[in-house]
Amino acid sequence: MKVLHKIDDAKHIVIVTNNKTFANANALYSYVLSKHKKVSLVCMEELDVHFSFLPWFDKKRETAPASAELTIDVQKALNDTLAIFNFLKNSDTKINTKMATSLYAGLLLEYDAFQSNKCDGTVLAVASELIQLNAEYKECNNFLFKRDSLALFRLKALLYKTMLLSADATVLKMYMNDEDLTATGATQQDVEYIMKEALNIVHVENVLLYKRDEKNKILKSIKEI
Repeated sequence: MKVLHKIDDAKHIVIVTNNKTFANANALYSYVLSKHKKVSLVCMEELDVHFSFLPWFDKKRETAPASAELTIDVQKALNDTLAIFNFLKNSDTKINTKMATSLYAGLLLEYDAFQSNKCDGTVLAVASELIQLNAEYKECNNFLFKRDSLALFRLKALLYKTMLLSADATVLKMYMNDEDLTATGATQQDVEYIMKEALNIVHVENVLLYKRDEKNKILKSIKEI
């Protein structure tokens, strides 16, 4: 978190993010604005429409301005919502609604809607505090977990059709090829969402995604934590 202490000495800050860290990046964007600094939000991949409720969704740009004095890469060092929350608290920052909503969304994503085994009393206590700080928690839940696209359902149908169980039903194998994403309009985030969902099947502890060809290369693996 040392990089955050450099914000006071910079006039123009660039925040680099991606889909996985976009909620935390929104919180930091609000914080930099509260310091009356110029700030740019850079994301080189297309943002998932699920994040459209976040306050700075429309501020995203694909290239970093040359005039920036400080770059904060949230992807590499700051994908830890609790750490960002603690930094804001310890710096006596007034956590406004935009910050609280972004941080609450970050917790939802990081701890799988508070269903992850990593979720403990500290996480829930922070979530409760963010709600007290006017985080728009209902909107977070609706956009992040109740707005699945048709493309996701199309891909889910393909992957579930190919699934096989092995190792006493503890391992679930799915198969896809390069054309499946194009044909369904789904994204890599949709793939990961489906694989995590498959962990809810009784006995399944590990989900493996294979490339459907003669080599059957493993593309991704997700295990129960």
